[in-house]
Amino acid sequence: PQIPIKPNKKLNMAIALVLGLMAFTALSFLLEFLDNTIKTPEDVANELDLPVLGLIPLVDGKTIKNSYGG
Repeated sequence: PQIPIKPNKKLNMAIALVLGLMAFTALSFLLEFLDNTIKTPEDVANELDLPVLGLIPLVDGKTIKNSYGG
């Protein structure tokens, strides 16, 4: 050949980027589809047909600081 054959770095990087984005998107949809955890009181009512008796509130540092007047 008149011109030496070499890897096309730009094309290889573009292909890797597109394939990586496709794999990431497929993995995220798969993980969301397989997630069967109960997150809301409505999930309890729908899945288990049980009434919700109470909730444990989410407490973070800001909530604690405000409750103690700090």
